[in-house]
Amino acid sequence: MSKETVPMFKFIVLGDQSVGKSSFVKQYSESIFIEAHKPTIGVEFVKKMVVVDKRKVELQIWDTAGQEQFRSMIKSFYRGAAAVFVLYSVNSRDSFEKLDQWLQELQESAHEEIVKILVGNKSDLDRDISKEEAEKFMNENNFSLFFETSAKTGENVEKAFEDTVKLVIMRMFTSESFKNSIKTTKKTPANSRQNTSRSEPLEDFVQTQKPIQLQVTPQTQQKQEKQCC
Repeated sequence: MSKETVPMFKFIVLGDQSVGKSSFVKQYSESIFIEAHKPTIGVEFVKKMVVVDKRKVELQIWDTAGQEQFRSMIKSFYRGAAAVFVLYSVNSRDSFEKLDQWLQELQESAHEEIVKILVGNKSDLDRDISKEEAEKFMNENNFSLFFETSAKTGENVEKAFEDTVKLVIMRMFTSESFKNSIKTTKKTPANSRQNTSRSEPLEDFVQTQKPIQLQVTPQTQQKQEKQCC
């Protein structure tokens, strides 16, 4: 990666509904927390320009729906992803036990060298899953990193993304097959539409895209609005 170009890394956020995926992304991209967040229908994504170890990187972060009926539809979005954050809630045994389902989906749809990050979200709440149990699961399933985060307080959210970017960069230099499998649209900053003439730091420049809506029945929509994502 040269100094004249800015690589783009595609990150996917997975997990059961109500584990706080959208809040996790919102906390990182805009440093805000919304208490009552509407469930994600289909997929949404944000773009954020960051600087990690003096390297400029554009992140494209895809927030996916956790509902069962959307899973087959969103599998195509795994293509070209450099890393995946697999979330569970530390206060939900059910969300932790469903991690095996998400790993099975990854095995079927994602590149075998995708960087896998295990995230125990909602660390500000009373826990039902111990850190030791989660670390055991991480080691048994070949995750590269593990974090306990709080989308509400911001604990470890930025660190999770920053450490993942570092790991992706390192893997690009050490694995040609990984480098060839990921989507890295490089842009020259002077020509990029993401460039800004304002003086704010790159870390503060975020572009939020509109949701990609997938077809849903009125009955399902009413049911999902009663639940948090």
